[in-house]
Amino acid sequence: MTRAPLAAAEAAALAGATLKGPTRSMVARAASVDDDDLSGAVVFAETAQRARALKDRKFALCLAPEAYVDDLCDGGAVAAHAAPRLGFARIAARLHEVRPFDETAGVHASAKIGEGARVHSTAVVAAGAEIGAGVVIGPHAAIGPGVIIGPYAEVGASATIVCAILGARVVILSGARIGQPGFGFIPTPDGLFRVPQLGRVIVGADVEIGANSAIDRGALGDTIIGDGAKIDNLVQIGHNVRIGRHAALASQVGVSGSTIVGERVMMGGQAGLADHLTIGDGAQIAARAGLMHDVPAGEKWGGTPARPIKMWFREVATLAKLAARKKADGHDQD
Repeated sequence: MTRAPLAAAEAAALAGATLKGPTRSMVARAASVDDDDLSGAVVFAETAQRARALKDRKFALCLAPEAYVDDLCDGGAVAAHAAPRLGFARIAARLHEVRPFDETAGVHASAKIGEGARVHSTAVVAAGAEIGAGVVIGPHAAIGPGVIIGPYAEVGASATIVCAILGARVVILSGARIGQPGFGFIPTPDGLFRVPQLGRVIVGADVEIGANSAIDRGALGDTIIGDGAKIDNLVQIGHNVRIGRHAALASQVGVSGSTIVGERVMMGGQAGLADHLTIGDGAQIAARAGLMHDVPAGEKWGGTPARPIKMWFREVATLAKLAARKKADGHDQD
């Protein structure tokens, strides 16, 4: 939910920044530098690369280090800030908030329920939600404001869905949490400041999301789960992650924010992926792998830290041979 706009000077003061350039603009929303339309938006540029991305573009307010301010003034109001991301988060928190909803069981009068849909008497369907034809919503499930669920989907008992759009025939198993805020904080002298999570979760058709799994909504853009993807129980998917079509993630996989997972990728249980990685189409990640690098399409990786699987197997075999030789030589202390 978006609140009343701020004058650029007021927004800069809220961020603790020094305003330069045109100052008459109004700031209505927070946006990413990568968005197509930045009219009325506050953005931030921490690096020279991000500042260059704003060349010849118009915005309401940009927060940036002092070194980039002069180059940005043609685009709109610019505020010098030593920590632009923190200033941006403070403004975004003022402009936006998650729509609250009454968690009393029942269907809100403004919600739309499709033909043949079944909503359990203990479930919550909040204002403005749209439930497609033939959808089944189980006991104690909670569907937040404005959520859209496509036809013939199934939502299990005690699942929670907010800030999300779900496609046709999606299956959400019991206890799953879709659209909760991602793990985004900025360290300050006073502690950790939460970065507002303003995006959504977009789930394609024929996706299955396992019991007690969590898929965080995007920070600015959206978290996207492609058609036909299968996500096992107890999987964690961070904000702004993109999972390709027909990917399969086994139990307890963790995917950190902004990682891109290609189509038909397969991940074994307890694999952990660092943030901002790209996993190519058809790649396979072994169980319990600790992945910190991009994986080219079609490759198989494993181990911690993860590397191409043949390399990992050779290293394991070599260590086993060295251990056996040591024991044969009488050096084993056991």
